[in-house]
Amino acid sequence: MISGRILVVDDNVSLRESLVAVFLAEGFIVDQAEDGGMAIGKLGLNNYDVVVTDIKMPKIGGIDVLKEAKKLNPSTVVVMMTGYGTVESAVEAMKFGAYDYLQKPFSIEEMKLRVVNGLKMRHYEHELTYLRGERNIIYHFDNFIGESPSIKKVFATLKKVSRSNASIMITGETGTGKELVAGAIHYSSQRSTGSFVKVNCAALHDNLLESELFGHEKGAYTGAVKQRIGRFEQAHRGTLFLDEIGDMSLSTQAKVLRVIQEKEFERLGGDRTIKVDVRILSATNKDLPQEVQSKAFREDLYFRLNVITIRIPALRERKEDIPLLADYFLRKFAGDLKKNVRLISPGAMSLLKRYQWPGNVRELENCLERAVLMCEGNEIKREDLSFMEDMEVTSGDTPDIKIPPSGILLKDMEKSLVVETLKMCNWIQKDAAEMLGISKRVMNYKVKQYHLSNPRWIKNK
Repeated sequence: MISGRILVVDDNVSLRESLVAVFLAEGFIVDQAEDGGMAIGKLGLNNYDVVVTDIKMPKIGGIDVLKEAKKLNPSTVVVMMTGYGTVESAVEAMKFGAYDYLQKPFSIEEMKLRVVNGLKMRHYEHELTYLRGERNIIYHFDNFIGESPSIKKVFATLKKVSRSNASIMITGETGTGKELVAGAIHYSSQRSTGSFVKVNCAALHDNLLESELFGHEKGAYTGAVKQRIGRFEQAHRGTLFLDEIGDMSLSTQAKVLRVIQEKEFERLGGDRTIKVDVRILSATNKDLPQEVQSKAFREDLYFRLNVITIRIPALRERKEDIPLLADYFLRKFAGDLKKNVRLISPGAMSLLKRYQWPGNVRELENCLERAVLMCEGNEIKREDLSFMEDMEVTSGDTPDIKIPPSGILLKDMEKSLVVETLKMCNWIQKDAAEMLGISKRVMNYKVKQYHLSNPRWIKNK
């Protein structure tokens, strides 16, 4: 039900009170003013969704009321009432931002319809403004979370290539955020005012996927009871994101290749050629070069899609970002669940950093949501992550060091233990030290003692 606050302005008492009575009966909050001066006074005190005002009134007329209403709140809907001979003034009012006007005499039902339609338009405009704002927040590169060298390198590449029209293939494990990256590319490109259309190629059977991509005509197949506009058509002058492209069948791959090459296609069951201008972004967690080699993926399509490749690193490859991501999700879910949880204890954070996160950022997000839900105080403690104990066992968290039948020197076993732990911690010494229960100083000593080195240590110096 549409609701709102309305101001009715007219020096005709009978008409003014009739409109007030009708709007009150519809459930609106209604104020009234008998002239322009009184109306401007009320506009300064209250925020009105709609102003219904006569144009011709003594001293201060409706045009002045309109200008003041728009100055104080540009989204206010203003409906003008005009008598015979002042239609030109009503047209002038439209130039100053009036939503509509009615010439007297008019029916009360007609006025009610104009007001309701104006309120609906205002609601849709607010919703669109909000969604555009959310879109920019969600898909803006600067709002991506990460300080590790690997993710910073990804962001730098994205900023360079996003404004081009080149096809980009985004690779990475499940849960690394490939869709978010695709969205950021689109909304940072010259096509940002166009549509960002997403298709999960793994979620649909081959025939359904073709209908999803290219659309179909009525009667194209059993169950096609009406025409359907496909995703390529919807993405015209925008971006089409093909997620899990590696799961697409060879026959569908051939049709997608034709659209990329010729920029045209026909709907299923149709004979009319449709021209499209679409930028293709694709994503996969498969090894597509291997798929090409095994003939499961077309080589020509692979090269068309793979003009630029961007690999999103797994979370275990950028463990420096876990505290930042965990803090973000903590604040997010504390707000959503209305809980006063503000901190993550060192023990809990140590557990989060030690785990290998096969499900990547998405798994971390789910883990923090559950932890916030389970937390009784204002700090997430290790016991709030007790559900992770079983996960740890299967995460490859414990180095597999085998003792040969001939035996092994203790120093060699210690070296193997240090090396395996460093590997698990992505060669971050302070994390490995924490995992082994030693200080950073002792870890540094062990690295020097066993002459250990890693390329990333040189880069970070």
